[in-house]
Amino acid sequence: MTKQKLTKRVVESVPVPETGEGRIWDSEIAGFCLRIYPGTETRQGHAAKSVRRMFAIKYRVRGIQRWLTLGEHGDGPDKLTADRARKEAAAVVVDARRGIDPGEARRRIEGLTVKGLVELYLDKGPDDKPTKRDSSWAMDRTNLERHVVPLLGKMALDTVTRDHITGMIRSITAGKTAKDVKTKLRGRSIVKGGAGIADRTYSTLRATFNWAIDKGHFAGPNPCAKVERKLRPAVERFLSEAQAQDLIAALDALEADATISERQGAVYRLLLLTGARRNEIAGLRWTEVDFDRRRLVLPPSRTKAGGRTGDRRISLNDMAFGILQRLYKTRGRSQFVFPATKGDNGYATSESKIWRDKVLPKAKLEGVRIHDLRHSFASFALADGASLPMIGKALGHANSRATERYAHLSDDPVRALAERIGERFSPKI
Repeated sequence: MTKQKLTKRVVESVPVPETGEGRIWDSEIAGFCLRIYPGTETRQGHAAKSVRRMFAIKYRVRGIQRWLTLGEHGDGPDKLTADRARKEAAAVVVDARRGIDPGEARRRIEGLTVKGLVELYLDKGPDDKPTKRDSSWAMDRTNLERHVVPLLGKMALDTVTRDHITGMIRSITAGKTAKDVKTKLRGRSIVKGGAGIADRTYSTLRATFNWAIDKGHFAGPNPCAKVERKLRPAVERFLSEAQAQDLIAALDALEADATISERQGAVYRLLLLTGARRNEIAGLRWTEVDFDRRRLVLPPSRTKAGGRTGDRRISLNDMAFGILQRLYKTRGRSQFVFPATKGDNGYATSESKIWRDKVLPKAKLEGVRIHDLRHSFASFALADGASLPMIGKALGHANSRATERYAHLSDDPVRALAERIGERFSPKI
């Protein structure tokens, strides 16, 4: 029986048998070996010789002899170097001495499909990420169940490669997973495709695989790692002061002719006046309105930063404070400032449809998103001389990186100042 320390030089210089299997045993770790298999592959229509070099280990656990294939030799992300294979073999020996069969865990992993992982992640993941918002989990569920499972659900985890992930991104971008789903009586769920959905779905799946590796459900590596993506440029739109005035005028007109209610219009007014996120206003509870200190106090579960920054406090200017005072006088039994039209337990969720179908056409602001009201708040604050750290605090950013997107806007007040000085001398030039 030939024994040598399995190094890269030794592994690559081992003679390849004409038929059958060649084998060389490691001289330091009992049972650790390299198995060599000859074969043929087709290149440009001609048969060519190929070789597979597989690391394996023979071990005994609880009196039973087992074999475990560790992986194929190579430098790629899905292959093993000699040094890495040696470490894995040593770990197998330690586990076997403790009565743990690593092969059982590997066999469980190999039997888990992508669909099975999705179900496991959505069931157990929330316990491991308690600060992640329910709305984020709902979005993860949509991305995984409506896009990942139809495309990759039947695949075993250890067969998924970067090429499969790249193909998934292309398919979602092309709209192959888009559909109109009937959810209940007179209910519909419109599943869209596109580059944005593809990018978010990729990020969700990558986090899912990372969780699986961390919890021991998957041996890795993460097939989503190092996938080349065409990242979309950040799309941000900022209303000018004149456009903001047009928006307010449009809301006034829609409320006056009863196209929308005062309460529906108040959602958009508060978003523009506070810089809050849409769900922070749409799901606002009366217990979160501090009338004495003229502010909103949102618990960590209602903020994007979660428990990292504690309660989020949003100061109310006179106009925003007045809106909430008027709404409070006409409040009903609901705990929500903007209650659903049906039932007493939920809040209204029609702000996107009203915005798209009624507000935008009236204000003639084609393409403006509800989220752009938050961007506009930051733009107006910068124009008034507020610093980026102060704006980040007002917007509830957990770190400065999120606020840096507005840095280019800080030039606008300086440019306006230069223009005003230029106007002083323009008649004389």
